[in-house]
Amino acid sequence: MTATSPIERVVLTHVQVPLKQPLRTSEGEFTVKDAILVTLETASEVAAGESSPLAGDLGVTAGTPEQCWKLLSEAIAPSLLGFSFSTTEEIGAIASGWPGGGPAAAGAETALWDLLGQSHRVTVAQLLGAIDEQIRLGVQSGLGLGSFPSIVELLRSIETHLVEGFRRVRIRISPGSDVEVVRAVRQHFGDIPLMVDANGAYSSRDIDVLRALDEFDLLMIEQPMKPGDIEGMIALQGQISTPICIDESAGTMEQTTEAIRLGACRIVNLKIQRVGGLGPARAIHDLCFQHGIACWVGSTPELGLGQSFGLHLATLANCKYPTGVQPSARWFVDDCIAPALELSSPGLFSIPQRPGVGYQVDQQKLRRYQVRQAEFTSRTTG
Repeated sequence: MTATSPIERVVLTHVQVPLKQPLRTSEGEFTVKDAILVTLETASEVAAGESSPLAGDLGVTAGTPEQCWKLLSEAIAPSLLGFSFSTTEEIGAIASGWPGGGPAAAGAETALWDLLGQSHRVTVAQLLGAIDEQIRLGVQSGLGLGSFPSIVELLRSIETHLVEGFRRVRIRISPGSDVEVVRAVRQHFGDIPLMVDANGAYSSRDIDVLRALDEFDLLMIEQPMKPGDIEGMIALQGQISTPICIDESAGTMEQTTEAIRLGACRIVNLKIQRVGGLGPARAIHDLCFQHGIACWVGSTPELGLGQSFGLHLATLANCKYPTGVQPSARWFVDDCIAPALELSSPGLFSIPQRPGVGYQVDQQKLRRYQVRQAEFTSRTTG
């Protein structure tokens, strides 16, 4: 296949987009979403990817915004100048030499996929190996909700969002806020597709509580124990019929392989930012397919650019559940891409047919939310 034109310019832009509601964690309260957009320019194309760490490194991705900026500006961006390539395998080869991994690598790696797609006049989904029928059908979107002060407020929020057509509901559980919460949702909404996310809040001492969730016909229990507690998840999966889904425990191919080998899960949540790009995510998808383990594509959530790569990944055959990708307007007061990331019909995203990822950076909005910017050319590095 024809190689891309050499990369002549790399631009890193750190943006902060206000959140619609503050994100509250044990590390504090955050009111903006940090992202670093990675723009690649050749003589004929402009491509972009998103590095999407969370402020304070909340355990969802590896690295803070400051750490990602340092990795991108000091090592990754300079390595891309003059790079020309013709296959996704070459993307994997250069990315394997970058330090840090995680969201820093994901920003540059996804930009390379966008560039290759544009150069070859195919979509990212086609580069990934998705079949045309799945691309045509689009990708289902699932509603994800955090913690609420009361069950009544949770029920109201679900009711508000269900009118938008989301194809499944994911609610957060934690010790002391689990069985009764799930029971209330089931009683109020009947047999809606429902899953729970524990974010590693439980331990082997809580197996009886988690076993009680079996009666509610859940799609899955996501990450019930801490990432390192594989033994606890093995014990739990052996006692319940509800599938366990690993999230943070699927940070690398090696971790995922071990969890599958030991029988700690039946489902894997793929997150592009966590594993360092589309290539590693596809490799984990293929591993799961070989072992009869279903997948779905989650989100941290990223801004629209980062989430759009998740849509392409979710077209792969083994992604059996609605994606965690949701419209930008669900989380943020604005976004930096055009067209906007929106549902094409209730609960459904269409896959752009334009070459590459199918979205472009809105330069006017980029300037509006820009915190800092760095430009790299052969002159700046040589």
